[in-house]
Amino acid sequence: ATLCMDKKESLKTEMEKREILRLNNEESNKLTKECLSMALIYLMNEKSFDKIYITDIVKRAGVSRTAFYRNYSAKEDILIEIGQEVTNELCRILDNIEYTNDLYSMFLELFASLKEYADTISLLINANIPFDSMFKNGSVISYKYPSKTVEEEYYKIAAEAALYKIIITWNNGGMNESPKQMAKICESIFSGISM
Repeated sequence: ATLCMDKKESLKTEMEKREILRLNNEESNKLTKECLSMALIYLMNEKSFDKIYITDIVKRAGVSRTAFYRNYSAKEDILIEIGQEVTNELCRILDNIEYTNDLYSMFLELFASLKEYADTISLLINANIPFDSMFKNGSVISYKYPSKTVEEEYYKIAAEAALYKIIITWNNGGMNESPKQMAKICESIFSGISM
């Protein structure tokens, strides 16, 4: 009986060691990703995105190329991951049922949030990473509000492209207009769009 108990204890200890190793690997990958993200951000302050190579990123991050490819397939993936927080916020605002018949409030919250994420948005814009590449189906509006007709689908695509252009122009202009001003402008532009 004691031999059987010893084997159970040994197995339990081995399983605990494996769990600790798994957690250590997860923590290590998370730290590696953070280092790669920070390295890319610093490099983008020094030169344009298209002049940054994976070798530059891993050297600045202090990790190996293998570590890079264990987490990403391309440098654009880092920015998309950085932009995921903005994407999640946009989806949260669009999912808010309180805004179903209140475009002004939706746009007010949208532009207030975008102002908070100005640095991240600038990174994406400077790297020519389109916002729509971060959404399922390439369109947040079509994802959230499926179209009933082909005409409606293209109408929504055009509206979304216009909104992206407004966001980019506002960001590149230094976000001088207040979120209230932007909400009023967008409410008047998009009030004819049925979602």
